[in-house]
Formats: sequence, C-alpha cells, structure tokens
Amino acid sequence: MKFAVNFSNPLIRLLEARAVETDLIKCPDWVGMLQEAQPYGPITIHYDLEAGLGNTFKVDFSRIKRLKKQTSTPHVNTHLVTPRYFDPDQPGEIRHINQLWRDEIQTMIEHLGTESVALEHYPYTPTTPYLRPSVDSKIFSQVITDTNCMFLLDLAHARITAHTLGVNVKDYIQSLPTDRLVEMHITGIKPFGGVLTDHFELDDTDWSLLDWALKQIRSGEWRKPAVVAFEYGGVGNSFVWRTDINVLQTQVPRLYEMVHN
Repeated sequence: MKFAVNFSNPLIRLLEARAVETDLIKCPDWVGMLQEAQPYGPITIHYDLEAGLGNTFKVDFSRIKRLKKQTSTPHVNTHLVTPRYFDPDQPGEIRHINQLWRDEIQTMIEHLGTESVALEHYPYTPTTPYLRPSVDSKIFSQVITDTNCMFLLDLAHARITAHTLGVNVKDYIQSLPTDRLVEMHITGIKPFGGVLTDHFELDDTDWSLLDWALKQIRSGEWRKPAVVAFEYGGVGNSFVWRTDINVLQTQVPRLYEMVHN
C-alpha cells in the first residue's frame, strides 16, 4: 500500500523541509497543479468523473490514458451519482439510471480496462435525497458485480452516509464489495452549514475507524488497496480555509506509520 496526501501549499512546504513523508501527492487532473507538484514526489490523480449523468460518453480518454501513464496513478476513479431532479421512488427512473450507470462504466472499461476503473460512493446527507439509490449498498455492490470494475472506499463518505441512514458505519462498510478494494480515502468530518461534511482533520472516531479498516486489510478480510489517501488540504476557496499546516505536520506522520506498519 502506498500513502498519498492531497496537494496543498502547506504540504509542499513540509515536504521541502523534510518535516513529513508521503509516497504520493494526490492531485486533480489540473495541468498546472501536476507541474507544480511533480518536483516533490510521485503523483496520483483523482478524477472528478461521475457515472449517472451521461457525461462519461464525452470524456477524452486519450488524455486520461496519457496522464495515467505519466504519473503513478494505478486506476481511474468515477463516482456513482444520480441527477438532482432524480426521483428515487419512481421505478422507471430506477431502471433508467441502473442501465445508464452500467453503460457509462462499461465505456470507461472499454477504454481503460476492468482493473483500471474504480467506483466510488458519494456521501449521502439530508440535502441530497436524490442520491439515495447510489449509496444503497446492495445497489452499489451490484453495479460493481455486473460491470466487474473495482471499488474505492471513502471512510468519511461511509460515516456520513451511515449517519444519514441511521445504521452502524462498520456494518455499512462490510456490506460494500471490499473484495474489489483498490483505493481507500480517509478524512475527518464535522457539521458545516447544517450537514456533516468531510475534508477536516481526523478525530478519535476517525483514527479508530481507520485502525479497524487497516486490520480488515491486514487480516485478509478485505483486498489490499494500492493507495490509502489522506484527503485533507487543498487549494481554492473550498479548501484553503481548512488546510492547517499544523494538522498536516501532526497527522501525516502518524498516518504514514499506520499505513506502512
């Protein structure tokens, strides 16, 4: 397993000072950021792709394959979603979205290969009722089974979703296809704007959940992922205000040790 951390200017300062260590720097597919991060270590790219809106059919896969080859990105992620106007209680819409999910993921597989496509679940909150089918563990798992793609587990997304559904987070995660796991993400969650939100520093609950997840991996209960990523920090208005260099300096070494223990 390799340990990755989100690109941010504070992270780069810590890497320059050799105050922290990471195997990979996690970036979106922004050319400027990729160029800025390259001198500081290998890069893994996290894409903002979504299956369920029809946009996959218009993706430039030649560009993705080129970036994948140029970096240390082992697979290409996509998120399972539904449109904002989607009505989860309409059987006709459920049938349509199920077919669209499979068609979009199959398009990715045709370009990239089965082992190179990883499906990720979004966080489900009271403000996103239209996403309910995409976070249903049986439906999500069946999409992966039918398409034979891989699985990206986001522990923070699972915590948020389990809280919204009123279920135990470990039970929810265990109902997902961990035998197809290729990447795992971890961040802290906090109430923000009236809903639980991720990309914060880890608290005791997060550390405990990560420890449990790593034990499942090391025991062989789950497939060993290629990448474990700390999705804390970033650039732009959405991330700068919650990117604290002191958090990175404290939590990155502890995470690195846990992943490589």
